[in-house]
Amino acid sequence: MAKKTTLKTVKKNYIGGKWTEAATTQTEKVFNPATGEVIAEVPLSTIEDVDRAVQSANEAFKTWSKTAVPKRARILFKYQQLLVEKWEELAELVTLENGKSLTEAKGEVQRGIECVEFAAGAPTPHDGETTT
Repeated sequence: MAKKTTLKTVKKNYIGGKWTEAATTQTEKVFNPATGEVIAEVPLSTIEDVDRAVQSANEAFKTWSKTAVPKRARILFKYQQLLVEKWEELAELVTLENGKSLTEAKGEVQRGIECVEFAAGAPTPHDGETTT
């Protein structure tokens, strides 16, 4: 039996691989649309927060874009495996945040896993050559 998935109050933003303080202390409650229950509280991020996230993503892209295609594919396949391992927990989170049935949420997570699988395999042509 899967453990009960719960959300918690998060008053930080995940930027550059770490949790960082938001530029504001203002928060917003997140409700389960099916029950009206408050399931989380998150920061109301500012333009400055978004700019920091975009700058961080641009910096990460410089390294990622220079990474060999086979290595990028391995990283994406590892990500896919992590999604498979956390499939039920992710589906429970989708149910909490969107009010979907668990069956519908599981289907949505499965489709996401399939998209990652496709993206990871896309750079590898069927003739055995890879693009760089």
